[in-house]
Amino acid sequence: MNTKTTVTLVTFGLFMTEAILHYNLGAKKTLEKVEKGKKYKYHIPPTPQLLELALFVGLFSVANGIIIDAIQKKNK
Repeated sequence: MNTKTTVTLVTFGLFMTEAILHYNLGAKKTLEKVEKGKKYKYHIPPTPQLLELALFVGLFSVANGIIIDAIQKKNK
């Protein structure tokens, strides 16, 4: 596996996890404002939101892999 692919996959995995956590933090804050005292349970976002997150994270992961690969090639 080349560096660009490795960086892209690692970035996607980490940033997708981070995106789901941020989604849940926002959902929790919203629930607390709307329904005071109701306990929020962390979960995977519904499919449309999960796909939207994956699309944005995927685009930036690919860009990150390309940029890091280009920088490494330039510095060789």
